[in-house]
Amino acid sequence: MPKEINIKLLLKKIEEWDNRVFLDFYEKQFLRKKSIVKLAQIYSFFGNIFIWGILWIYFGIYGFITKDYDLFILMTAGFEQSLLLYLLIRYIIVKRNRPFIKFQEQGVKQGDELIRERRSFPSGHVTFFLFFGFIFAYHFNNSIILLIFIVLDIFMAISRVILGVHYPIDVIFGFIFGFIFAILYLFLTYPYWEEFYYWIGNILSPFK
Repeated sequence: MPKEINIKLLLKKIEEWDNRVFLDFYEKQFLRKKSIVKLAQIYSFFGNIFIWGILWIYFGIYGFITKDYDLFILMTAGFEQSLLLYLLIRYIIVKRNRPFIKFQEQGVKQGDELIRERRSFPSGHVTFFLFFGFIFAYHFNNSIILLIFIVLDIFMAISRVILGVHYPIDVIFGFIFGFIFAILYLFLTYPYWEEFYYWIGNILSPFK
């Protein structure tokens, strides 16, 4: 019983810190300039699922033409597995509302018009930006790619807080889950997914 009380107290303190840091950051005058918000919106768009979808289609077409489906399978299976884990955490376990919902009376506005749902934790933009950074670095065997994605993801995290759609804890855990999802996939389950998708491909090959 005392342990449960301590955990609840710790979580409450973390949430209070998170709320305070978010409001302090969001209310900084220079971050509320139209030019800064617009820049955050444009940059944030490149972490949207539409962009990853376009890349996925491109690699699918590339695979169809060259018969090299490795990157296409790597992206497809990785996204499927990680998305299931992500949705479980976001909608079943945590279920945290976005800042622009909680702090509406304090003037926090929804800066990303593409957002159509309420849940906030963890940041999908940050999580999958880092996750796909691992995917590309693994496929091309190039750690520089991962380093570039990490730097770009830091700016992605900042843009999501500027737009009022995520708390600091959301983006911090976006990094953490992006790393965990990548490790689980690349070093544990990917060989099974690869075998499965090439098996499916062999079955479908007579119909091509």
